[in-house]
Amino acid sequence: MSQIPRPGLAEFLTRCAELFPRIVMFTTVKEERFRKIARLLVDEQVAPAWFADMEYITWHGETKDLQFVPGVHAHQVLLVDDFEKYVHPGQEAQWLQIEYFDYPYGSTDTGLAKMLQILAARI
Repeated sequence: MSQIPRPGLAEFLTRCAELFPRIVMFTTVKEERFRKIARLLVDEQVAPAWFADMEYITWHGETKDLQFVPGVHAHQVLLVDDFEKYVHPGQEAQWLQIEYFDYPYGSTDTGLAKMLQILAARI
């Protein structure tokens, strides 16, 4: 939800694009706000150019049901999220919990680098 870039964001996104054929944004942040933040991060060169135009998943409900991702089955999707409460019942195996990143936004945070290792191991 923050426009403060997590350390290693550009590398994380770039590597994810190399590892996976499709990356989508599945967030509680409304699309208009996400697009503004994404454009800012691209302009500040802390995210790759494609990030501002990446596929955004419109959803509703209390959980991030992976069935909202069009053209795939839920078991084909990985959800990287820090909050268990957003994991849809029955989709726990698709959830990869990333470390929480919040104020005071430490510059030594390694959450994205750790998640890259987990993602690469899933290939």
